[in-house]
Parts: sequence; C-alpha cells; structure tokens
Amino acid sequence: MLVTINGAVSDYRTSWELQASEERYRRLIQNLPTALWQVDSRRAGEAFDALKARGVRDIASYLSRTPDLVEHAKDIVRVTDVNRDAMSLFRAQNPAELIKPVRYLFAAAPGLAERVMVAHFEGRRNLIEETRIRAFDGSIIDVLFTVTYPVPPEQLDNTFITIQDISERLNAERQLRKLQADFSHAGRIATLGELATSIAHEINQPLAAIVTNGETSLRWLARTDQNIEKVTQLTSRIVTNARRASEIIHRIRSMAAKHEPEKRLLDINEIAREALLFIRHDIDSKSITLSTTFAPGLPQVLGDRIQLQQVIINLLVNSVQAIVQSGQPTRRIDIQTSVDDGGAVGFSVFDNGPGIAATDLAHVFDSFFSTKDAGIGIGLAICQSIIGAHGGSISGANRPNGGAHFHFALPVPA
Repeated sequence: MLVTINGAVSDYRTSWELQASEERYRRLIQNLPTALWQVDSRRAGEAFDALKARGVRDIASYLSRTPDLVEHAKDIVRVTDVNRDAMSLFRAQNPAELIKPVRYLFAAAPGLAERVMVAHFEGRRNLIEETRIRAFDGSIIDVLFTVTYPVPPEQLDNTFITIQDISERLNAERQLRKLQADFSHAGRIATLGELATSIAHEINQPLAAIVTNGETSLRWLARTDQNIEKVTQLTSRIVTNARRASEIIHRIRSMAAKHEPEKRLLDINEIAREALLFIRHDIDSKSITLSTTFAPGLPQVLGDRIQLQQVIINLLVNSVQAIVQSGQPTRRIDIQTSVDDGGAVGFSVFDNGPGIAATDLAHVFDSFFSTKDAGIGIGLAICQSIIGAHGGSISGANRPNGGAHFHFALPVPA
C-alpha cells in the first residue's frame, strides 16, 4: 500500500527532517514488491483540459480520428522515477534507461496507450489490463498493467504505473486447460467403449442397406429386360446410406479425437439430437422409453460442440445404467430443454431409476466417486468440469416420485 499526503500544512520540521522523510519515501518506493513507475502526466492533463474547453466529450472517437495525438502523448509524458523491480522487469542496467518518455512501455501493445489516455480523460481512478511489454533484451512478457491516476487535490504530476509479471500464472492456466482437455478426452474414450455395441449397430444399419441395395442392383442388371430407372433408384439409396455411414464414422472420430476446445454459437437442441445418435440403440435395446421435449426458439449458447455432446451422453449413459440396475419393469427417460428463470439455457435428464442415495448426493460430482461396481467415477466429474469451463452450472437431485434428475444451465452470450 502506498500513501501520499498532500496539501497546505504548517510544517515546522527542519530541512534535515524533511530530507529524512523524503529518503524514507524513496526507500519505500524502491522496496515495493512490484515494478513501479512514477510518471509526470501534467502535459497530457493540460492537453485534455484544452480539448474539454473546445467541447470534446467523446475522447475515444476523437483519438481514433487523430492518432497523432496518441503518438505525441507517448513522447511528452515522462517517467520521473522507477524502483528496482521495474529495472529487473525490463532487463535494464540502471534507472536512467527507464527515466524517459513512456513510449517504451507500449512497444508491445500500441493500443494500450490510447486506452490509458481515455481513462485519464474520463477521470477514472484506475485502469487495469492484462497485456504484454517488450523488455530491452527483446523478450515479450505477459503482464498485469495498472495505472493509478491523481485526482485533485493530489499532486497532478504523480501518476503511478505498476506492472506485474503474470507469465507463470498464464502458463499454469494453459497447463491446467491441457490437463482438463486430456481428462475430458479420457472420459470420451471410456464412454465410447461403453457404447461400442450401440455404435456398431448405428454403423451396421447403413452398411447392411448398402449391401442389400447393391445385391438387388446386380440382379436387375443381370436381367435381359434391364430397368435403368430401378437401378438408378437403388444406386441412389446406396449413395445415401454410404453418406450416412460416413457421417456416423465422422461423429465417432470427432468424439474420439483429442482437440483443443473450440467455442462457437450452438443450438443446444441440435447438440442433444446429435448426442442421442450415439446412445439411441442402447436405450432401445434395454426397452427404455425415451421422451424428448425440445423447447423451440432457444437462444444459442457459446460452447464446444464435442464437449457438450459428451456431457449429454454421460448423463444419458448414467440414467440407462441406473434404470437397468434398479430392475424397474417400466423404464423411462425424459429429456427437456428450456430457458431458466435467469435467462440461461437449460438441459435436463429425468429417469425412473433408484435415484441417488442421500449420503451420496454431496459427492456425485467428485472425481473417482462411483456407486457402480465397475465404475471409475470420472463421468460426472468431467461433466462438472466442462460445464464450469463454459460458465454454467450442473446439479443432481432426486425426483419426488423416485428416480434422478440431472440439470445443467449455460449462460447466453450478451
């Protein structure tokens, strides 16, 4: 914390005491655990006062029309003091290398200077941005750039800039995202393994149709009274089913591939329908009635298609397994999409299985927690990780009349 006291006061201290006070102040600046610049921005303030007198109010628009003013400001606003951490950050040998016009601070982020000026003109107290700087050895460093502007009656020549190296933090975040992607990929592979029978059935259907239509075409071609129209019809069916098989294989490969999350605007109803293609046979083969209620006209959400499909498939697989385990004579899964009260897009899965044990409710999304004998307990943990990375929320609860209800909600981009 830095405290500057200004104002007209009666000061009876000796010159020695004032010198000692200034020395303590300088030591405080030098030993702050962050890189700090003291900047004299009075000339910029004078220029802003002149612009306001001429009636300029929208400074951002004005600067976009007169970029030379931004370049001029980089040369007339000067650094008056720096501390040791500032020298270290910029790989400088002595303070004199940094005590000069502020242009060098914006070498790696030219647009930042304009935003600093806009904030100053508008009378803001602070500007905080994640950006980059170019050190004197040419290296580019990710930093948190903070400007603290003076306001009357403070000394108007004391603008403070602090710059914090955040390279390690950003690198850790990148590594965390990679681990989450690997974790998610492992979950997709495990889910595809559980759905192998269903996937094989989906592929075999168009392949069987291709074989049947191909054999029929050969028989028609072998006849003396060839019917070209009939053969053309059968050939068209072969092409249609070949494309269908190709689309199924493409979906499987997309689900199995390791990829960086790619967020774009998506229709959650479309995502749900695509997810059902993976598990529909598994549901039908276990005599489970599936009901879908897709709300029309839902707003789009910003998300990764494969990851959101993975969440829906995982929730459906869990419901199927729970229902089969319960031995219910009547088996049912209901899927719904909706807009929640807060405007988020919601997806719900209801089943009539055994529900969730009261002692397990608080742990269903924990990593490696499973109530299944052969389960490894990563499915719901991955779901929570994916939905959380999308800025949403996911929950699980018991239904009043038995069974479980899992629901996730995703925000709608502004």
